[in-house]
Amino acid sequence: MFQDTINKLSLDEKVQLVSGASAWRTVPIPGAGVPEMKVSDGPNGVRGDGGVAAASFPVGICMASTWNVDLVQQVGDAIADEAKSKGVQVVLGPTINIHRGPLGGRNFECYSEDPYLSGMLASAFTDGVQTAGVAACVKHYVCNDSEFERHTISVEVDERTLREIYLRPFEIAIKRSNPWTIMGAYNRVNGVYACSHDYLINQVLRSEWGYDGLVISDWYAAKETVPNALGGLDLEMPGPAIAWGDKLRAAVDNGEVPESVIDAKLERLLLCMSRTGLLDDVEVTAELALDKPDHRKLAYQSAVEGMVLCKNDGLLPLDLAAKRKIAVIGPNVEDFRIMGGGSSSLRPHYVSTPLASLASRFPDLELVTAKGCLTHKYVPEAPKHQLSPTDGSNEKGLHYQFFSGGLDGTFDSERVVSRGTVMLQGLNESKRDSLIATGFFNAEETGEHTFGIFAAGRSRILIDDQVIVDNWTDIELGDAFFGQATTEKQATLHMEAGRSYPIRIEYDADIESTFKAMRFGILGPDQEQGMSRALEIAKDADAVILLVGTNDDWETEGNDREALSLPGEQDALIEQIVAQNPNTVVVNNSGSPVAMPWLERVPAMIQTWFAGQEFGNALTDLITGAANPSGKL
Repeated sequence: MFQDTINKLSLDEKVQLVSGASAWRTVPIPGAGVPEMKVSDGPNGVRGDGGVAAASFPVGICMASTWNVDLVQQVGDAIADEAKSKGVQVVLGPTINIHRGPLGGRNFECYSEDPYLSGMLASAFTDGVQTAGVAACVKHYVCNDSEFERHTISVEVDERTLREIYLRPFEIAIKRSNPWTIMGAYNRVNGVYACSHDYLINQVLRSEWGYDGLVISDWYAAKETVPNALGGLDLEMPGPAIAWGDKLRAAVDNGEVPESVIDAKLERLLLCMSRTGLLDDVEVTAELALDKPDHRKLAYQSAVEGMVLCKNDGLLPLDLAAKRKIAVIGPNVEDFRIMGGGSSSLRPHYVSTPLASLASRFPDLELVTAKGCLTHKYVPEAPKHQLSPTDGSNEKGLHYQFFSGGLDGTFDSERVVSRGTVMLQGLNESKRDSLIATGFFNAEETGEHTFGIFAAGRSRILIDDQVIVDNWTDIELGDAFFGQATTEKQATLHMEAGRSYPIRIEYDADIESTFKAMRFGILGPDQEQGMSRALEIAKDADAVILLVGTNDDWETEGNDREALSLPGEQDALIEQIVAQNPNTVVVNNSGSPVAMPWLERVPAMIQTWFAGQEFGNALTDLITGAANPSGKL
């Protein structure tokens, strides 16, 4: 179909096209009329390049709990709108790996432990995206069901189990909806890398199922030049290439890979471009923040239908209009999560918070709050308002200077950043590899403050020009940042309320690392004295809404959870709050199953999952009965 175009290409150009250009783009060959193709992470929204806000829909497990294929298809259609607003031709979703075990770090992103449900929802999502002219990328093919040693682990599986559990959702999606792309996984299956798996790609996927679409590697999953090429992979991502590029050209030259194999890959790449309209002279525009009212309604409906009422002994719905005082307690009151960590994270247009939603719906209701306990795995990022680039400034954040070639290298750029997590080189997009952040930390409480820092490379924190946390000279590898970060180093420092302390953060990346990022945190002293304030306000309230759960420290791409139990002292908090006030509804804000040893003793419990930008509004309506709970586990 595209032979004329392929005939215009030199062998070098052919290899470039299948090797990837950068984090999210393929190589353009203007002389042959081949444009660049842009892809983006997109199971629950389309991030684009990350600088522009996007709609945040519920994560996969929440969408699956709706059991509503029509709704999932509508979300797919909205995702296509979002993709077009970001100039994206391929949405990297849906994620349909099986919940093989409850501790999988990425379970929140996947639909279900049930292959039929997963396949039917993947088909619906694909139809929604592709009817609008954007390619879906069903992932990750196949058996990519845990994060433990994800780049090397071999899943040993017999044929029947492989067919009936792991391949089944992909088979359903492909035969019903023909997704235009599919993503090869990191792991091995029975000893062979998924991206080099002749049996799974060439024989099952292409010959048996008749798949004609493009097979893209997961990011850095292409590890073998010749086996990848002969095993069925079509496109190595991201670029610049590691397994292919010059190595693939050499393999063709020495006869290990026939040029006809490369041509077949180009046919499938060009077919994908054609299906998305990319070959029709598409004008590339700047990314847009497309905050559409219809998308807001869809995000709300999905959140409402996905949340699950797990127990109700008659406490719900709460008639809040008749209440005097409600205690809203728990670590997830403020530190709630609407999405998990890793590839599916994005910058939402807005976030409906539980407290703001309750206050707006019931302005006469007194709301009192307390955390009750802490649940962080790493020292939490400092509150934005406590950081300023200059002393006394109203601007939030620190002043960052970025360099290439180390801290003594070439100055790259500078800006004020309010977050404690900074991605320097998100997957080879630039040459930046180090930074210095300066400014002031404005202490609000007197007492011991905890500082923590970790990075893919060397890092340290200085206060008043004195090194407080040294993660520079003696570092150990940890599991954050996809297993490329150091373990977190921590230290404490006594600070006085009302004083501004000069702070300096230094970070120097490992130039060999494929990921360059740093995170620091600052935690003030516990003014609530543990659970004391929480128990005190619970006793005096008409009812308690107790928000517990996890966060993206615990549920994230890159590592599995260590245990089923809720992190921190949340189990004890639940037991004691319910004993203090029996009118307590427990709201669990996790993206995966958790142990619930207290379930028999609580009168009501709602599982929210990570429910997207309409989290607060959906939760308020379920608690008060304005919406009827219909989610299924």
